[in-house]
Amino acid sequence: MTILLWFLVIILIVILLVILDFKAGKKNHKKNLRKLTFPETTGSYRFFQSGNRLFEAMFTDIKNAEAHIDILFFIIKKDETSQRFFQLLQQKAEEGVTVRLMVDRLGGFRIDKSLQTQLENSGIQFIFAAKPEFPFFIYKLNRRNHRKIVVIDGKIAYAGGYNIADEYVSKDAEMGDWRDYHLRFTGEIVEQLHAVFLDDWFLNTNEKLFPAENKEKGNHALQLLPTEYGELEEVLVKKFSEAKEEILLGSPYFIPPRRVMDTLIQAVKRGITVKLLCPLKSDHPFVKEGGIPFYEELYQAGGDVRFYDAGFYHTKVFIVDGNFCDIGTSNLDIRSFYLNKEINVFFYDKDFIEEMRQRFMKDFDIGLSFDENWLAKRSIGTKINIKIARLLRPIL
Repeated sequence: MTILLWFLVIILIVILLVILDFKAGKKNHKKNLRKLTFPETTGSYRFFQSGNRLFEAMFTDIKNAEAHIDILFFIIKKDETSQRFFQLLQQKAEEGVTVRLMVDRLGGFRIDKSLQTQLENSGIQFIFAAKPEFPFFIYKLNRRNHRKIVVIDGKIAYAGGYNIADEYVSKDAEMGDWRDYHLRFTGEIVEQLHAVFLDDWFLNTNEKLFPAENKEKGNHALQLLPTEYGELEEVLVKKFSEAKEEILLGSPYFIPPRRVMDTLIQAVKRGITVKLLCPLKSDHPFVKEGGIPFYEELYQAGGDVRFYDAGFYHTKVFIVDGNFCDIGTSNLDIRSFYLNKEINVFFYDKDFIEEMRQRFMKDFDIGLSFDENWLAKRSIGTKINIKIARLLRPIL
């Protein structure tokens, strides 16, 4: 009994220390926010919904780079797609092109010391971003750099939802066809995206660099929003509150802050059409179960909720009234809004937004309905996992 008692005491102490670490880390984070703000700018863009086509274009642009290549991804694995990527970067570094490669410490955990040394020996400047460290280790462990940014010669940039791995070109049999959105940019917005990358580089290396000036006017107005604590919530609450007809939401995870959820419910009650599309499959434990109470609440209020089952839906797209569209790395969850570093691009061109709307609706129309019938078929295991997920909600 004494041993059991001591064991329970130790467990309670550990739990208490984790809670205190998280709360203190959050307080420190809020006190030292690093907000990057940019004015509305211009850019031209090419849209990708296929990983194969995206990587074909991106790898070609990297191959043609003449001065520098700056890359940040949340996840890079060690597989066939990643090897092609690494080999291309090594080739460019050996040609004398400056190559800076930054990968989130957790998302890049497969990049071991041997591979890191191989990359560095070829001339690549490689670093891990968002390394967990003391103080506030537990909190920093949860603070990930979820951005995906590629900048080539200060003239071309890429941003969106794709990482570098085989599943993003639909080679993962379990996940199937990977549905995601990504964009290739030229014009003034490239300088802003480069500034975001270089700020993250500075925070992890203390090396202060400045983006190459880009005065090339793009064809469309754009707004870049890097986020790390609540910035996107403010934008979306305002947009949802002002909606006149329709709100379309595509996200792989749906565990929104209470304020965002309440705004969506109020929109439905005002007669606004609200459609939410999420994946039927799950790629992380408890994340889907964490979202089910929110699906149900939105559905019961009158929203239309559906599951994408033609592969894995990883798209992050928010469209309001056909005149505002957000595509980026932010999911509709607490983690993206308050823990992760994210990057979002706002689009205002109505022709492009209508194209995105049509793409969304094509996927939505073949989705499986979340309804009373679906709820009735939930297994005991799912119901138990929903209870567990409720406790884990702040970090899912």
